[in-house]
Amino acid sequence: MKRIFVCMAAAALLFAACTAGPEFKYPVKMIIETDMGNDIDDALALALALRGVDESRVELLAVGCHKNCPTAAAYVDAVCTFYGHPEVPVAMSVTPVQEFSNYVDYTAIEKDFPKSHPASAAADAATSGYPEPVALYRRILEAQPDHSVVFVSLGFGTTLAQLLDADRDLVARKTIGLSVMAGSYGEKKRAEYNVVNDIPAMRKVFDEWPTKIWQNPFEIGTKTMYPGALIEENLGFDRPNPVVEGYKAYKTMPYDRPSWDILSVLYPLRPDLFTVSGSGRVTVDDEGYTYFEPCKDGRHYVLSATIDQPQALLDAEKAMTVSSKASL
Repeated sequence: MKRIFVCMAAAALLFAACTAGPEFKYPVKMIIETDMGNDIDDALALALALRGVDESRVELLAVGCHKNCPTAAAYVDAVCTFYGHPEVPVAMSVTPVQEFSNYVDYTAIEKDFPKSHPASAAADAATSGYPEPVALYRRILEAQPDHSVVFVSLGFGTTLAQLLDADRDLVARKTIGLSVMAGSYGEKKRAEYNVVNDIPAMRKVFDEWPTKIWQNPFEIGTKTMYPGALIEENLGFDRPNPVVEGYKAYKTMPYDRPSWDILSVLYPLRPDLFTVSGSGRVTVDDEGYTYFEPCKDGRHYVLSATIDQPQALLDAEKAMTVSSKASL
C-alpha cells in the first residue's frame, strides 16, 4: 500500500474536521507517560492535568517516567505534591532510553520541594523507591472498568511498547485510546524527537496499540506558544512553584515555548478545540519519520489546528495552568 507523507499543501484535505469525534467521559481516567527533564513542556502538561483533577475533569491514575535521569520521578512527585495531589502514583522505568539530547535537565530542583513518596531521594532510577511502570500500569488497569482509561504519551514509546509485550489484551480491554505527542507532517520533513529516540518502540506502539490513537504532531505545538510572561508571574501562585522553577532552570528567562506535550493532555479534556482527521493508519519508517494513510477501518487520527484554533487552545491552556486565584 502506498504511504503518504503529509505536506502543508494537502493539509486542508487531510485534516478536514471529523464530526464523529470521541466521546470522553469525565473525569477522564488518565495515565501519563513522560520523559520529564527533557523539554519543559512536560512540566506544564502535568500541571494542566493536575488542575484537571481539581476541576473534576481528570482522574490521574499514575504518572510514569522513562527519561534516563535519577531525579525525574522525584520532580514529578514534587509537582504532584505542590498541586495538592500527593496521592498520584509515580513510577520510574529501570530501562530508560539514553536519548541523544543536549537539553538542560531541570528536574534537579526537586530537592527544594516537598515530596510524598518516602524513598524519593535515592541516587539512581533502579533504586529510586518508585515502582516500575509496566507492573504498576497492569495493576491499575486491572482495577478499572473496561474501555475507560486514556493513556497520554509525552515522550518515547519505550514503556508503552513494553506494556504491549506484557499484556496487549489488557490494554485492549481497559483503554479507550492513546493521546500521543509524536511525529511531524510539515513542509520540512522531520524525524521528530519523541519518535527518533526509540524508533522500534514507537513503531510497535503505532502498529500494535489495540485502541484508538490520537496523534498530536510537532506542528500544532509550534503554533501555540506558551507565554513566558505567565511564567514570570509565577503562574499566579504566591509561593515557589516547581514548574516555574523548572522553567528558570531550563533556559534564560523570559522565553515563550511551544505547547507540544500540553496539547496531548488537553485533547481528551477539550476535543472540541481541535481539528481531527478522518480515520487512518500511522506508520514509522527506519529513520523515524511518520506517515499517515487514510483508511475507513483505521484506528489512528491526526490532530491539527485551523487558523483560528491556536488562540483558543492557548486560552484553554492558560485557564488550566495559571492559579485559579489569579486573573489572566
